[in-house]
Amino acid sequence: MLRFTLLDVSMRQSKIQITGHRPEEQAGGNVSRISRIKCAKCGKEYDVSNVPPNDGCGGRIDFEFDLETLKETITRNSLMKKKPGLWKYFELMPILNRLNIVTLGEGNTPLLLSKRLADTWKLSELHLKNEIFNPSGSFKDRPICIGVSKALEDGAETVSAASSGNAAAAMSTYAARAGLQAVVFVPEDAPAAKLIHLRALGAKVFRVSKIRQGVDPTTTLLRAACAEFGWTATPSFGPFNGFQFEGTKTLGYEIAEQTNWDLPDWILFPTGSGGLMAGTMKGLWEFQQMGLIDNLPKPVVVQPEGCSPIVRAFKNKQNPLNIIPWSSNETVAGGLADPFPWDGDAALKYLKIAHGEAIAVSDDAIEKSLVELGKYEGIFAEPSGVAALAGLKELVTQGVIDRSDRIIVPITGSGFKDLATPDRLTPKVPVISPETSELKIALANYQ
Repeated sequence: MLRFTLLDVSMRQSKIQITGHRPEEQAGGNVSRISRIKCAKCGKEYDVSNVPPNDGCGGRIDFEFDLETLKETITRNSLMKKKPGLWKYFELMPILNRLNIVTLGEGNTPLLLSKRLADTWKLSELHLKNEIFNPSGSFKDRPICIGVSKALEDGAETVSAASSGNAAAAMSTYAARAGLQAVVFVPEDAPAAKLIHLRALGAKVFRVSKIRQGVDPTTTLLRAACAEFGWTATPSFGPFNGFQFEGTKTLGYEIAEQTNWDLPDWILFPTGSGGLMAGTMKGLWEFQQMGLIDNLPKPVVVQPEGCSPIVRAFKNKQNPLNIIPWSSNETVAGGLADPFPWDGDAALKYLKIAHGEAIAVSDDAIEKSLVELGKYEGIFAEPSGVAALAGLKELVTQGVIDRSDRIIVPITGSGFKDLATPDRLTPKVPVISPETSELKIALANYQ
C-alpha cells in the first residue's frame, strides 16, 4: 500500500507541475459543447473521438461549438469570477479533459492605453494589446499551448514544427513543460541567433536546404516526417493542426472583457498566414452569437510589401480556397513572411463578415513604428510585432481610419526575438572617459 501511495503522490505532483492546477480542481470537460467538426476544404466531418490534427487535404479542420447551450453558463458575470488567463475559456477550446492542460500562465496580457504615441500621431484613443507578456514572448503561445495540450491528451511523444521564429519557440516551450520531444525544421539560412532559444529549450533543430524554387523545404519535410514517424505536427498553421486555431480566439475574448464589452471601431493585425486575425475574429464572432457583445470591430490585415498575399487576394477578390502564393519573402518582418497564407481563407472570411480592410506597408514604415513604439511607450518589439502600427499610420493618412476612432493594435512579439534590427536603427554607444567635460561634448553630439 505504501508503494502505491507514493507512486500516486508522485503522479499527482507531476500533473500539478504541468497544468498548474490540482487534479481535483480540474474535472473533465463536457464533450457535447462541440457541435460540429468539419474540414474547411474537403468537407469531411469528424466527431471528438476520431478527429486528427489534419486530414492531409490541405484544409483546416474547423470546430463549431454549441453556443446556444454554452451561453446559458458562459455569461459576463461568470467570466468575471474566473481566474484570469487563457484557460478561463476552457469550454470554448477543443481539449476534452482539463487534466491534459499544459500551461505556463499564458493569456491575460495587458491592454494599455497609449498616451505619448497616440498624442504624437494625433489619435484620440489607441490601445496596445501587449502580447509580449506571454511565456515565450509572443502571441503564438495562445494557439501552441492548445496544440501541445491536445498532443499530450492524445498520447503523443513528439511534436514538430517548421519555423525558426515565434511558433517554434512556443512549441518548444510547451513541449519542454509537458515532457514531450520537440523537433524543429528551419530554413538553411535561418539566423543563428534565432536558434539559440530553441536549443536552450531542448528542441532538436535541423536546418533544411532548399531543393527547388517556390517550394518550402521545411513544411515538405515536416509533412513527410510526421507521416513516417507518427509525430504530431504543431506549427501555427491551421491546415497542419486545427486544434491550435481555436487558441487564438482567446485574444478576442480578452479584448471583449478588457474593453468592458464595448468593442473598438478597429483592430489592426500584423499578418503572415492569417491565423491571428481570423482566430481573434472568430472569438469575437462567437461572443456576438452568445449575446456577450453587440457589434464586431472592423479588422485590418496588415502585411509587409515584400510578402502580402492576403492583401492581394482581398483587393483582387481571389477565391479564399485558392489564394495565389507570393513569389518571395523579402522583408524585415521575417515572422510575417509566409508566401503561402495557410489560414488566408479564414482571414478573408472574417474580413468580409466584419467589413474589414487590408493594407501592405513598407519595411521603412515598419522600422519607424518599431523605434517610435519603444521611444514613446517603452515597449520593445520585433518588426513583425509592430507592422500593424505602420498600417494604422498609413490608413489614418488615407482617411480610411478617422483620428477620433477607437483603435486596438496587438503588439505580437518581443524585440529580443530580433536584436539585429533595433541595433541597426538606434544610435551607437560612444565610449568616453569619466569626465563631465567629455560627457558634455558627447551629449551635444548624441543622435
